[in-house]
Amino acid sequence: MYTLYWEYMAGSIVAQAMLEELGANYRLRYVDMGASEHKTPSYLSLVPSGRVPAIELPDRTTIGETAAIVTILGERFPHSALTPSQDDPGRANFLFWLNVMATSGYLTVSRQGHPERYAVSADAIQQVEKKAAADLDNFFDVMNDAITGDPFFLPRGYTVLDTYLTMLTEWSENKQKLFSSRPSLAVLTQATVQRPAYQTAMNTHLLPKQAA
Repeated sequence: MYTLYWEYMAGSIVAQAMLEELGANYRLRYVDMGASEHKTPSYLSLVPSGRVPAIELPDRTTIGETAAIVTILGERFPHSALTPSQDDPGRANFLFWLNVMATSGYLTVSRQGHPERYAVSADAIQQVEKKAAADLDNFFDVMNDAITGDPFFLPRGYTVLDTYLTMLTEWSENKQKLFSSRPSLAVLTQATVQRPAYQTAMNTHLLPKQAA
């Protein structure tokens, strides 16, 4: 049994979608970050970084960070096509793009959504948000040009990269503008959101007012 520690509209979207795709036996444990549950001694004893998501493996080991979680799950389910196996020649390229999404992508989304975490004064916060928006535009341009499959990111077909990249588009306030000049990204996300596993994860993670 896997236990996924999650929060609304967090990187746990990718982890839950992968668990669903794998048909893994798992349960959900909600972490209310608004109430600082991620800073409690009990949670920090599991995840010293205090970040969400995290996953408890069947052997009771707990790890955090979405990229690490999906990499481990891929190794635990070696016959799945969601991540290349360790002896697959495409694994290095897969890991490269996974880490680009987890660092350049996810952290920029966080910087735009929560600029107050990166600055103190009102003017500085505004500058952080503006720069993050420009960086995010550039990130999606790079992603659109990097897509080599049709409709998915890699020619090999659907992988966790498609889940991760689609999740990153969920925070866009203007998806029409996002996709209008990025046709490959638009096709990829359209194909991914139709997958039942992704829909299940989003049904879990949408904020109550969004799901209503």
